[in-house]
Amino acid sequence: EAVLAADPEVVIVATGGLPHTEVLAEGDGLVVSAWDILSGDAQPGSNVLIYDDAGDYAALQAAEKIAATGARVEIMTRDRSFAPEVMAMSLTPSMRELQKRDVTFTVTWRLEAVRRDGNELLAIIGSDYGGVTRERRVDQVVVNHGTRPLDDVYFELKEASSNRGEVDYEALVAGRPQAVLRNPEGRFQLFRIGDAVAARNTHAAIYDALRLVKDL
Repeated sequence: EAVLAADPEVVIVATGGLPHTEVLAEGDGLVVSAWDILSGDAQPGSNVLIYDDAGDYAALQAAEKIAATGARVEIMTRDRSFAPEVMAMSLTPSMRELQKRDVTFTVTWRLEAVRRDGNELLAIIGSDYGGVTRERRVDQVVVNHGTRPLDDVYFELKEASSNRGEVDYEALVAGRPQAVLRNPEGRFQLFRIGDAVAARNTHAAIYDALRLVKDL
């Protein structure tokens, strides 16, 4: 209602995303997100497994916050290296902080399931390279798996828009104006950018915005 009341000619939805933690075969409800740790919605445990399947800043930042309490932290990724989305100059201060704490890094293993076992959590660990499993006993599991689009407003506005939310990606890449017309009665063009489309990074959101707004 607020958007329509403004009588816009163009609407760009940049509402971001919410943490995506429903990635396990079992036990999604037993984990917290890296965002939960950073926001204070979840308090750090004392023996923590962080499963980083996004490779960005959030896992390292959560690890710093947890480790600063004196907790034991293991950062695990299914990739061959950890935090691939974090560039070297940004990684250096994180490593300086984490390596002086009780923090370990484990690569090429993936978190498959989490089960409650008394006062502990039993994390079932698998591998992309063969039929092997391991277990970890911890008191907290943190999952960093990127985001899911927060796109309710986009879909509520879609049918009222002239392009029904469609993007001409060839024109976008070529730097041409958006001219899609799917609803001649539509009152405005509608687009979405950044994590409101899919889990990406800040650079992608800024680039999307530049390509769209330069022709308005």
